[in-house]
Amino acid sequence: MAIELANAISAYKSAVGRATQGDLPGGGTLDNSANDFSMMVKNFTQNAIDKSEMSEQLSAAAAAGKANIDQVVIAVAEAESTLNTVVAVRDKVLDAYREILRMPI
Repeated sequence: MAIELANAISAYKSAVGRATQGDLPGGGTLDNSANDFSMMVKNFTQNAIDKSEMSEQLSAAAAAGKANIDQVVIAVAEAESTLNTVVAVRDKVLDAYREILRMPI
């Protein structure tokens, strides 16, 4: 899976923990959750970039006859899957933004 499962699980657990403790919005815990979320997004994007770069490097090495074709196919498939996930997440974020803009004030 393109999203790092451990990061998603830890973010979910920390959100559940804050909800069960009854922390109010605007408290110090909220800032920590923003940092947790931003770190999760940063890690996800860095992972996507790394997979794309690895795919490009292996493709170039295969063109030069220096890489195993199986590794190239796997790397390209992982990069494609990651790109599809990034596009799907982007589309969901844009849909949510549009929905927020449509809300009456």
